[in-house]
Amino acid sequence: MAYTRQYKEFLKPEVRVNKGLIKPRNIYRISTYSGGNPVTKTGDSARYVFVLGKVGKKLHCIKLNEIKPIDFTQFIGKLRDKRIPLTKNQMLHLFLKKFAVDGNALFETYVKNNSKIYSKSLGNYRTYIIDKIVNVWEIRFELDFLQDLFGEVKTPSQQRTIIDEEIDEND
Repeated sequence: MAYTRQYKEFLKPEVRVNKGLIKPRNIYRISTYSGGNPVTKTGDSARYVFVLGKVGKKLHCIKLNEIKPIDFTQFIGKLRDKRIPLTKNQMLHLFLKKFAVDGNALFETYVKNNSKIYSKSLGNYRTYIIDKIVNVWEIRFELDFLQDLFGEVKTPSQQRTIIDEEIDEND
């Protein structure tokens, strides 16, 4: 069963990025891939991926569509580096533990033995050749969603900033 509709509710906002700027430990939506069948996937068949690593011209990813969102958010919570404060409009990988670019240690330590994230029955391990990616969107999360995701309490000054921003938006 694909959980794409459930992911669409919180995998936003999206920022279009150049394929050369794809980084490990981030979430992307690959809408057009010249080696895919079909080439362009949108709607419920969109390709949402968590990039594990980058080796040469190849990306190693976990396709999120077949993973329950609750299982994925619990997985991401285990990767959180709590020494780094959450800030708005930043790439996800900045808040996660550091791993080698190839993603091998991340895969061996956190992914391989987690049957809710990776298994042969899910068939969700993917490799993508960077040169074949045509359109890709990076998922960036709003600060309040990140705080909820990682179970971090908002400080009074953060709450005041959020209130002030909402007031400015309504003016």
